[in-house]
Amino acid sequence: MKHALLALALVGPLAAGAGCVTTAGFVQKPTVTLPVLLGATAADFVVSSIAASQIQSYSYGASIATGLVFTAVDLVVGCLTGACSSLRL
Repeated sequence: MKHALLALALVGPLAAGAGCVTTAGFVQKPTVTLPVLLGATAADFVVSSIAASQIQSYSYGASIATGLVFTAVDLVVGCLTGACSSLRL
């Protein structure tokens, strides 16, 4: 439980519902498969884009760009915690 809370704190307040890649890195560090990594990345993008679209002055493009930024940050943090183990040869 402490690991999941730390993962959510690292991702940021806007994407508090996201953080799937970072959580996968904490929970399944040595056994994160490529489908899990891709699914977690897609879920991060969808959740953070939907959260950003709720800001009244944001356009669709701004929501997608915000989703991409939060997904990139979560992917970097997740890879640092071991979620990218399936990418090693």
